[in-house]
Amino acid sequence: MIKNGHCLSRCFLAPAFWLLLAILSFSTIRPGTASAAGLLKSTGGDDSNVRILSHNVDVVINNSFAQTVVDQIFVNDADYDLEAVYTFPLPKQASLSELSLWVGEAEMIGEVVEKEKARKIYEQQKAQGNDTAMAEKNSYKTFDVSVGRVPAGSETRIRLVYYQAMEIDLNVGRYLYPLAEGNVDEERIAFWSVDDTVSGAFNFHLVMKSAFPVADVRVPGFQDSAVIEQILDETEDGESEGNTYEVTLASREGANLSRDIIFYYRLDDTVPARVEMIPFRDNPNEPGTFMVVVTPAADLQPISEGGDWTFVLDISGSMGGHKIATLVDGVTKVIGKMKANDRFRIITFNNSSDDLTGGFVNATQENVQQWLQHLRNIHAGGGTDLYAGLKKACQRLDDDRTTSIVLVTDGVANVGETKQKAFLNLLKTYDIRLFTFVIGNSANQPLLERLTQDSGGFALNISDSDDIVGRIMQAKAKALHECMHGVQLSFSGERVKDLTPASLGNLYIGQQLVMFGRYPGSGEAQLILKAKISGQERTWKTMVEFPETARDNPELERLWALSAIEDVMREIRENGESEKLRKQVVDLGLEYSLVTDFTSMLVVNDDILEDEGIQKKNARRIQAEKQAQAAKSSKPAKNYRVDNRSGNGGMFNGKSSPGIGSGPVGPLFVGLIAWLNRRKRKVQGLSWK
Repeated sequence: MIKNGHCLSRCFLAPAFWLLLAILSFSTIRPGTASAAGLLKSTGGDDSNVRILSHNVDVVINNSFAQTVVDQIFVNDADYDLEAVYTFPLPKQASLSELSLWVGEAEMIGEVVEKEKARKIYEQQKAQGNDTAMAEKNSYKTFDVSVGRVPAGSETRIRLVYYQAMEIDLNVGRYLYPLAEGNVDEERIAFWSVDDTVSGAFNFHLVMKSAFPVADVRVPGFQDSAVIEQILDETEDGESEGNTYEVTLASREGANLSRDIIFYYRLDDTVPARVEMIPFRDNPNEPGTFMVVVTPAADLQPISEGGDWTFVLDISGSMGGHKIATLVDGVTKVIGKMKANDRFRIITFNNSSDDLTGGFVNATQENVQQWLQHLRNIHAGGGTDLYAGLKKACQRLDDDRTTSIVLVTDGVANVGETKQKAFLNLLKTYDIRLFTFVIGNSANQPLLERLTQDSGGFALNISDSDDIVGRIMQAKAKALHECMHGVQLSFSGERVKDLTPASLGNLYIGQQLVMFGRYPGSGEAQLILKAKISGQERTWKTMVEFPETARDNPELERLWALSAIEDVMREIRENGESEKLRKQVVDLGLEYSLVTDFTSMLVVNDDILEDEGIQKKNARRIQAEKQAQAAKSSKPAKNYRVDNRSGNGGMFNGKSSPGIGSGPVGPLFVGLIAWLNRRKRKVQGLSWK
């Protein structure tokens, strides 16, 4: 939508930035929620005999995606066999692609089966006392891993692996290992408690490889306990570069799985705007897969105009404790920073919605003080009627003023209208931009991100472990610059098919565009990027090449399939499930061995696999992935940039990628000095129990 010749993203100004500043400031210093990743135990029973003995995490970030490997040992102190169910928050856009169960020294590798069939076989094997395990996706909330038999007085080891595309924003990469749950699954909370204690060793080891210069890395909240080492890599021309980092957190005895671990890395300000093309093609007779990453440097001008601001605040029961305090403190700081000619409005919602201010209020000093006192009296409770809150925010708008809606929620619509299509139809009716701050894990990311994308806004996730300064910086740049809207990416020349995601939305300053696709042949093609800036269409072009073979990144097939599945799931959420759409998800899940809403990963012995007609597709895929990973492990990250082959500075004429050093600078950025010039700490040991 265009208003007064400008992209409506121009309306997201300082108020939303100040809200994020306050939210981050308070969320990082208050204690986390009680819920966390760990073993599920019935609230009315005595399941204390099963415990987590060790928890080991290995992460490799390379070529714009990350692999996470979790290796755990459960121990049963009882004199009878027990089942264990381990749960952890669903990582954003992650493909759970491997589940292994050890029986003695032998590893049993899971295979993907339709969800109902997997559950039936698992229950049969559990009842017969056989070794079995299963991984299921609990909608958008969690991955749940069930181990059918933890032997009496013995240990059981499981291993799970997932992949996810990395996000770079203003030259800052952010990896989140989610452990703290969002406390939003009311049915599970009523029946289960979570034992998040590791009684023995906890180890977190991360390796980050970058093809471009890295200025700094950090692990917020663990500065004094993380061991961070920079590794010198030898390039093909014999020179050394330090673009590989290792991070280690370790506790020999005792830890809690209740706090997210976040790793940031910041690319140097000299890193160019660019196009990267990462291919995989094992066999010239079969289609190849690719991931294209575009880091643009468009001419996005600063903006300064104001308007009306509607704050839609989630005060449901799951927002209790530190969350509601964070929300209230954040909004009070926002209102306190508004200009006298701005207007604000406050909508709250739980089981119903309430226009707290009774319409828009001029941001005079008297009005600000009055409503600050009202905000301090807000308490959390009840369900989450998100639709009612947004509907009320869309009413009584002034056509002569630009309106932006800032939604703050931990995010589950469980009261009133809950269908995604109804939300989309609501926002299509009004000329507004929606910006969403999602607090914590296990929120309804599919719904919230779809709403913000369709309205031309953006959603920003906030963890209790997030870096305050880094997230402030990213939001502030978006708040004060135009955006690229109506973004389209296409190819001409060599035929490309099955591009995903189907919809790209807007790009804000410093954001990357990531797209996956398939290519049936090899050779050159022209990549074309189109977008509008303040109503004016812009076009960028470059040549790319699809190789006949490229075997370094077999994981790309899973990431492409995951993105394609998400496109189908978007249609299901909007229009309802059909046999055709369900089959598309199942077929992709089975072919690429992915845990989805309709497929699970089942571990049983080979005889059962054969009896049930289950092929060992995942075992073969895992073998290929491990071989490729072993070949890359001792090498620096490969540079896949493709737009600079002509030597003319590339598709963006040699401009640098927008970063924190090249963006706007003001008094708030003084706090960055401690980050940018920080000496890397190497302190052994970890105590975070």
